[in-house]
Amino acid sequence: MSWKCSSVVLLIVAFLGACASGASTGGAPTKPAGGGTASATAVSTTVVPVGQAVPLSSPVNVSFGDIPSTSLAAVYIAQAHGYFEAEGLNVTLEPFANAESMIPLMAKNQLDVSGGGVNSAMFSAIGRGLPIKIVAGVSRNMPGMSSSAIVVRKELIDSGRVRDYADLRGLRISLVSATSGLGAEYYRVLEMGGLTEQDVDLKILSFPDAALALTNGAIDVGILTEPFVARLVQTGVGVRWKGADEIYPDHQITALLYSPGFRENHEAAVRFLVAYIRGAREYNSIINSDDRTPVYEILAQYTPIKDLAMYSVMHPSGIHPDAALNVASLDADQNLWASQGHIQQKADLTQAVDLQYWEAALKRLDGNR
Repeated sequence: MSWKCSSVVLLIVAFLGACASGASTGGAPTKPAGGGTASATAVSTTVVPVGQAVPLSSPVNVSFGDIPSTSLAAVYIAQAHGYFEAEGLNVTLEPFANAESMIPLMAKNQLDVSGGGVNSAMFSAIGRGLPIKIVAGVSRNMPGMSSSAIVVRKELIDSGRVRDYADLRGLRISLVSATSGLGAEYYRVLEMGGLTEQDVDLKILSFPDAALALTNGAIDVGILTEPFVARLVQTGVGVRWKGADEIYPDHQITALLYSPGFRENHEAAVRFLVAYIRGAREYNSIINSDDRTPVYEILAQYTPIKDLAMYSVMHPSGIHPDAALNVASLDADQNLWASQGHIQQKADLTQAVDLQYWEAALKRLDGNR
């Protein structure tokens, strides 16, 4: 095995080992003490931000569906710095392997909140009548801030074989899923290159498998996320050719979802977003500063990537400082997957999106602005 391949294998072993110890394999989460769904309460001794109404008498238990990743940095900051606690919320992070496994639990009020990826399964579930609501944005492609990118084998860049999107014609391209956020970006890439699906050789591969395939020359291009992008660049296997922020600006990658039971406790639902937005603003403040170490340390605590040095070579996730939701992006993705037959019954976004809690949270934080 070459030294390049060995390096990638070591990364994957370390990454998957951390995942095995810190993430679920898809089973139902353990319900937090006191129940997973928030209950109404009345008086609190906790100091809360100015403008906040109706203090809470005792902590409200909130279960959060967590797919450990850098895109949830604002949640981790809010948890680590006590922003949820200051709002009278006892938030338990319940690890999951994928967003699809969280949806039925949310519909049954066995999970209160999740920050899952925008994908066809989410739209299909809502379209079938599952009573979950999209209440705010989590991560999106922002200028210079996107953890996903197209990685091209370095020799194809050095030789001039790949210069523009049209040059992807005839190449072997990996993708984790056609019905994920990266799938929507893949179809944007084809459009930008004037290509059809028949013009490329698409391989559906997990991120670790795609990293190995690029190293071994089994594929030419990978649409990947961190830390695989950074490691392939470090080992000299690939070039970070185009960031997702260039391919699909302002693309809403992940969104915050509320269960029906959690929404019934309006006060707790608003308070969760107050704390979350505080975390999002702190994230942006630190990421845009000269020292990103405080964010790296929190991410190392809550995600499988424990090496602080790794974060300095990774591109950060884009997180809107106000947790704003790009509804136009949701609509475009749903229309794409519906046109391909992946969604039989489209979700009515005028009903699926409920921004009342987000709007109330912003008002408490900033007043009438």
